[in-house]
Amino acid sequence: MFFVFSNVRAGLVDSSQVVSAAIHSNVNPAQPGSLVKVAVVAQIEPGWHINAHEGLLDFLIPAELTLEKNVSGILEGTVQYPAGNKKNLAGLDKPFSVYEKAVTFYADVRLSSSLKPGLVQLPLQLRFQACNDQSCLAPATLKLSLPLQVGATGQASVPTNSQFFPSSSDASVPEDNIIQRYLQNKGVLLTFILIFLGGLALNLTPCVYPMIPLTISYFGNQKSEKPMVILGRAVAYVCGISMTYSALGVTAALTGRILGSSLQSPVVLAGISLVLVTLSFSMFGLYEIQAPSWLLNRIASTSTQGWLGAFGMGLVFGIVAAPCVDPFSIGLLTFVAAKANPYLGFIMFFTLSLGLGFPYIWLGFFSGEIQRLPRSGMWMVWVKKIFGLILLGMPLYFLNPLMPENLNHWLTPGYIILAGVLLGFVFSGRGVAPGFKKFQIGFGVLLIALGSFVHHSWPEPMKLSFQPYQTALVEQAKKDGKPVFIDFTAAWCLPCKELEIKTFSDPQVRDGLKDWVLLKADLTQFTSGPVEELKKAYGIQGVPTLVFLDAQGRERKDLRGIGFVTPDQMLEKLAQTLKR
Repeated sequence: MFFVFSNVRAGLVDSSQVVSAAIHSNVNPAQPGSLVKVAVVAQIEPGWHINAHEGLLDFLIPAELTLEKNVSGILEGTVQYPAGNKKNLAGLDKPFSVYEKAVTFYADVRLSSSLKPGLVQLPLQLRFQACNDQSCLAPATLKLSLPLQVGATGQASVPTNSQFFPSSSDASVPEDNIIQRYLQNKGVLLTFILIFLGGLALNLTPCVYPMIPLTISYFGNQKSEKPMVILGRAVAYVCGISMTYSALGVTAALTGRILGSSLQSPVVLAGISLVLVTLSFSMFGLYEIQAPSWLLNRIASTSTQGWLGAFGMGLVFGIVAAPCVDPFSIGLLTFVAAKANPYLGFIMFFTLSLGLGFPYIWLGFFSGEIQRLPRSGMWMVWVKKIFGLILLGMPLYFLNPLMPENLNHWLTPGYIILAGVLLGFVFSGRGVAPGFKKFQIGFGVLLIALGSFVHHSWPEPMKLSFQPYQTALVEQAKKDGKPVFIDFTAAWCLPCKELEIKTFSDPQVRDGLKDWVLLKADLTQFTSGPVEELKKAYGIQGVPTLVFLDAQGRERKDLRGIGFVTPDQMLEKLAQTLKR
């Protein structure tokens, strides 16, 4: 092969003679215990390049930036490498990645909280190999040192070197953040399409499932209108959901609060349940709910009243969806929090929630179309009572976190059986054809059988033995060479309850975790000092969050679980953690 090491220019011995580097920090002074961003800017002489960090052939030496180990006051450092440019060289079949002219490497350096005010040296090394179009020089290592001023506790840190750190908000967005990556590589339009699709995917999270019966029940009770009027109300309903979700999501992002914590407090859960019970009673004919007369006098159009009502219901029901999290929504939450721009945050969360609500436009439309079916006798009254029973049963879901453990084991199946008795034998047979009466009885018997099945198939209570989270337990597990599983949960978290009932009770999951150290981090009091420190230490934005540490105490961030995880997904994460 023609590709060789040589000196193309007289006096050139190694790569350091065609590359120079300078080092900069993003703040002055730095605070003890803070994360400092460092930029290492390498200048490469014209006609030369250095090999990139990734995308190389096996025999080439990549650029690598390292923080010298065992430096007093420095806890850790992580490096972000830029993507290289593809280049073809003589004698090689395949192009590979290189850096040319100027390249900037970024590193996050964590300072010890025990650092004293004063000047400290931050030593780094940049190893690289320089080449031109025909040949390569010997590899070289540049030793760099950043004199970093450490300030006293409480002393303000001033942003510096804005040419390398455009803004503190941009710098604080992780390099692997999906929103940041799409904005840089795909542009604004495709990024917002991605956000919409991410909202659509939220419908696969279990905590959104209650939206289905709520939507069917609400629109199934609407007065018969033209199809376009029903569609308009469905759109207004979804806009209400989106407004609530957007406002609450942006508030959570900008205040740093866990998404959904305040929304699932006992007061809010009880309020939602009260609204649902009130709506259900109206479907049983106990009373009619309508706007006050002074408001009706101001609104001339009946269709407008319907749109306003649907929008209002959407505002209330948006609270149901707001606590739902998945890895994509957490990525968006992190991005918005870093940008600290409420306008951008609102637009992004509104787009996300439009994706979430899109299926409910059509669900609401077709549910409303039920009222356009022929009204032969009393059968529609019976259908209306089905909707009423759905709404009346939903508080069993919302109040689950407030109930004594395993009470829902009896209440939920009991309510299904009661609904079967009412629909099949109490509310049936009045003014309907004999054939439909048989259908009502059969429907009731089916619900009774379903309730009995739910009772007998209800999973056993969780048998996993968790210990309250303590840093000392993590350190001890590392010494013992044991993997650690941490469940970040909260008393107000509905998906956390589903994890306990459906996933942690699974025999295979319990068997897979038998050799693990199991820790439960309770984030119920999310504003308390210890919880804030714990959230910051692990980067927790929502619950449930499942963290997996291998036997060396290193987190497998690629396996982190956010939101509900099925037993099969849990087993896969356990197996992947133990592979390394």
